[in-house]
Amino acid sequence: HRDAARRSYVAPFQQQLEGFARIVFGPTVAIEVDHESLEIVSRTMDGVTVPYDSLSSGAKEQLCVLARLACAALVSPASEDGGDGGVPVIFDDALGYSDAGRLERVGAAFSSAGHQSQVIVLTCVPERYRNIGSATVVHLEERPAQPDAA
Repeated sequence: HRDAARRSYVAPFQQQLEGFARIVFGPTVAIEVDHESLEIVSRTMDGVTVPYDSLSSGAKEQLCVLARLACAALVSPASEDGGDGGVPVIFDDALGYSDAGRLERVGAAFSSAGHQSQVIVLTCVPERYRNIGSATVVHLEERPAQPDAA
């Protein structure tokens, strides 16, 4: 029963992941997901399949971000009446290996995911995420160090 349940997760996860991946990698992208572990096995673009382990650091990082967005969208989808749904998904300074073009498209994927989930990005490099769209930006001010109470 456990194996059957695990296999039932693959198709919705792969479909959600590929939806976000099309935003980033284009309309020809296909993602192969392992039916046992739910790990990304390969990415196919324009008919060329590359095993996950052979992808660039940036592509791996982008797929990992998209996989987390896909999981969040599946765990608690927005309600049919337009009410809030979705679980929060938190990123801490992700996408350090992504070039400017991919950052722009990943920003669009974040924006799309934000309609289904609460996406929280913590960063010390805010310009990396400037393409998210209608994001609410909260700047945290640096506090001076407190003297020891000795």
